[in-house]
Order: sequence, then structure tokens, then C-alpha cells
Amino acid sequence: MSEKNSWEKDFPETPESFRMALKEMVEKEIADDEIEVKVNDGTNHVKGKINKRNTKYMQDRRSSANVSNRRWRVVKIAVAALALAGILGGGVYAVTKSGASSLVGREVDETGAEAYLTTDASAFNQTVTPGWPQIMVDIRGEDNAAEVKGASEPLLDITQVYYDGMSLAFYARPTGKGKRHQLNSDRLAIGDAVYMIHFDKLSDEKVKENEGSGVKKGDYKGTVQLGGRDVPDSFTASLIVDAGSLGTQTISFDVKLDENAIIKPAQTVITEDGVVATVDVLKIAESGTYIHVTWEFDESQKELYDKMSSEGGGNQVVFMALDDNNGNHFTTEDNMDTRQTIVFTVDGDDWSGAEQRKSYEADGKYYREMFGIIEGMNQDVTSLTVTPYVRTGVEDGEEHTYTNLDFAAFTVEYDE
Repeated sequence: MSEKNSWEKDFPETPESFRMALKEMVEKEIADDEIEVKVNDGTNHVKGKINKRNTKYMQDRRSSANVSNRRWRVVKIAVAALALAGILGGGVYAVTKSGASSLVGREVDETGAEAYLTTDASAFNQTVTPGWPQIMVDIRGEDNAAEVKGASEPLLDITQVYYDGMSLAFYARPTGKGKRHQLNSDRLAIGDAVYMIHFDKLSDEKVKENEGSGVKKGDYKGTVQLGGRDVPDSFTASLIVDAGSLGTQTISFDVKLDENAIIKPAQTVITEDGVVATVDVLKIAESGTYIHVTWEFDESQKELYDKMSSEGGGNQVVFMALDDNNGNHFTTEDNMDTRQTIVFTVDGDDWSGAEQRKSYEADGKYYREMFGIIEGMNQDVTSLTVTPYVRTGVEDGEEHTYTNLDFAAFTVEYDE
């Protein structure tokens, strides 16, 4: 084989669809930075240009360094796109999103994530049991379990597992038997609970994007977010697989966490307006940070509660802006779409994982909770400032107005 042919084989020319996707991405990034919004901090009205991603809304807090980083990010994306599109000269070759980022479904530092990715199948100690796992039987009952047809011949082999204390994700390859059936799953048992999961067969496009990461055509991927759950460092996960008329089987595999996530103790503070605020959970892992915050209002603060809990029939969204001692700024406006899982136990079901936020009244007080995963937040913190915002004009193309709910803003401090 000639050197030219070998090069073309190893580095195929970038598809036109890839070029167009990059072009659209750059145009979107630039357009996002030109969105005109109005920011209302409760006392001052500031009209300016705000990045639609994480470095926005906090113009009163954002330093010039953050502004420079935002501009540099757009430049880097543009340069990368130009290079990939062949404008900067030389050959043009497709690049792929590989490893842990693709498996988890969020951007993670590939070098840091390697410690949480296991590709040695012998470490999984995989077993197959016809029908449901015992915890599923305990939850659904013996009568329902008796109606489930069991499939004993293995249908899937677990090939890769990522677990960092918050995100659990895995690839699974169908066996010869499994290839002859459509395999479905939406539940994974861990200990005394059953978790709803995302489980899908990889598209041909996804397989192509992940060339070099060990996936093959026909493979499946499963993901579940466990940030708000009390899960041990080492456990056996039991995937409940339905193969239609063939039956159901439970595929169990071992999961081990060698480097623990950072779990901060719960912290309660009083805001300047007397609102009680608690960071119930702050779990920092390689794939991001899970945060759960609760605000408590008494009867005299009902008006403040209404400002924070009323979401205008879908025309406005309440979210959090987060600033840490490392100089990082994040928001949950977009990231809150990454939610936790729904959980089933013998004591009942917990559907809070399907929510981004909730408001309720109990014992004569009013409560507002917000929770979710913050992508990109993976550094330990000693200080965290939380500021709620309301955004109106939710629909694309509308001018967004942001209102700072500073009566509920607070800072928590943690020991080093």
C-alpha cells in the first residue's frame, strides 16, 4: 500500500455533513454572544450583551478575565472549525469525540476521566439470571414476577463501565443470541433500589464518531445519574433486559470506584433578607457537580416565596448562578436539563429526579428546591455563592429579561 493510500485510509476525508455541523456550531456560538438582553438586578437596569452559556447573567460579578476567556473560547472554536474545514491549508480529516465524554454524554476531561473508565471485562464478574432481580420482585410482588418469562442464554456482554461517584455509564455488546432480538431496558437495580436509566442502541453515526474507543456496530449504551443518591463506592449493578417474546433476564456486573467523589457537608445559612437557605447536597465528580439547594420561607416572607416560585405559565424560568472560590462561574439555566434518575424501592417511588425544581408548603412554611448537574464543575471548592435568577422570554428569538432574586442569594464556606 502506498503512503498516500495508507494516509487516506487512516485519516478519511471529513464528510460534508461534519463540515456543515461545524459551520453551524461556530455561527451559533457567535450569534449567542450577540443576543441582546436586559438584566434587572433589583435596583439597577443594565442593558448589554450576554453569552447564552455559562458566563452570563452575572455582569456585576464577572471579571475582565472571564470576559477574555469567553471571547477566546469563540476564537478557538472558529480557528478549529477553519482548520477542520480546510481553510487553514493542508489535508482535512474527521475528528471524533472519544472516550469518557461520549460514554457519559457530557464533556469531561479525558485524561482525568481515565481513572474512572474500566475496559477489562474480567473486572465486571458478569452473571446472567432469568427474569427479575430479587429487589424488583420485592417491589412488584411475587405474582407479577411469576408472569415474567425468563431468558437464560446471555444476551449482552458488558464491555466498558464508567463510574465516578455521580455518573454511571456503560457499553454493552449483544451476543449471538442477543443480535437476533431487539433488546430494551429502562431499569437498573443497585442494592435495595431500582433506578430508571437511559438505554439505547448506538446509531451507525455514533459508532462512526467513536471509532477508536472500542465500540462496534450493534452496541448499546446505558447511563444513569446517581449524584443525589446514597450509593456505595463498590456495588453490583443489575441491568433488567427485555427481549420481547424471548423473555427477560437480569445481567449483573460489578462496579468499583477507586477515587471517591468529593462530598461536601450540608450547609445552612440565612440570607440578608432572612431567608433560610440550605445546600443539602454538593457532590463534585469528574463528570460534573450535583447540587441540591432548598430555600425556606415563613409566612411573613410569602411575597418573596411567590417571586421565586411563580414561573409564569412556562414563560419564565428560575435558575441558579454559581460562583466558586476558583474564579469559575456556572449557571443551571441550561445544565438543569441534566436531571437525576427516578427511583423505586419497597417503601415507595421517588419521582423527584424527573424535576428540575419544585415548590411546596409544609407545616406553615414555604419551600423552594432546585437541583441538577453542573457540567464542567469538577474542582474542589471552599466557597460557593448561589444567586437565583428569573428569566422571562423563554421562546427562541425573544428578548430575554433576567431578574436577580438577590433576597435569596447567599454564600457558603467549606473547610479546606
